[in-house]
Amino acid sequence: MKQQLVEYFQRLTTESYQLLDAVRLPSDIILLEEFIPDFSAKLANLKASTIANYKNLNRPPCDGCKVETNLGVGLNSIGMLSDRLSILIIKEWCLRNKTNPNGVKADDLYQTQTMDIIHALARASPGSSSMNTKLTHHKSNVTANSWEEAFYGLLATNILNWESQEVLYIKDIKSLPCEELRGYIAWFSFGNIQRNEYIQYCEELYWRQD
Repeated sequence: MKQQLVEYFQRLTTESYQLLDAVRLPSDIILLEEFIPDFSAKLANLKASTIANYKNLNRPPCDGCKVETNLGVGLNSIGMLSDRLSILIIKEWCLRNKTNPNGVKADDLYQTQTMDIIHALARASPGSSSMNTKLTHHKSNVTANSWEEAFYGLLATNILNWESQEVLYIKDIKSLPCEELRGYIAWFSFGNIQRNEYIQYCEELYWRQD
């Protein structure tokens, strides 16, 4: 069963690269007010077909994975590991496709970090994934009705979060106009709330038996 799950998460990872190929993140910085609407629309258009492709991967049943032990799950829950996997998928794609591609670093990332997370996913037990949720009265309007939809939502949200944060690593944020900086702060707050909600959906829906 564990090997079947390892192979499943490898296929899920490969399928996720196809989404990034279709979205095609830019090499140059794009203003947030242009990037978020444009790429949110692209991701929305790809949502149904990507979720269908995820479902066609035929995830192995989880009955054999839910073994009760006295060991704590900690951060090694499906929700938290799915978040980490989605970020590694984005990072590897960027290493292969954005400015100054580096296939050697991308291969090393996959063989070490990504495969480590995949093996952890295959061994995961039910846990509490909302432990990192901020104390806030704000809510997003996200929803998910299946594990595949939850993972898609998490990956899509992290794509937007990843790209919008590029300004922090490339530009001098102290030189940004006040209104532009306020826009980034507002988006980061909303994006992280949305991310946390999808992490929780991933945890809950993965273990749900239909």
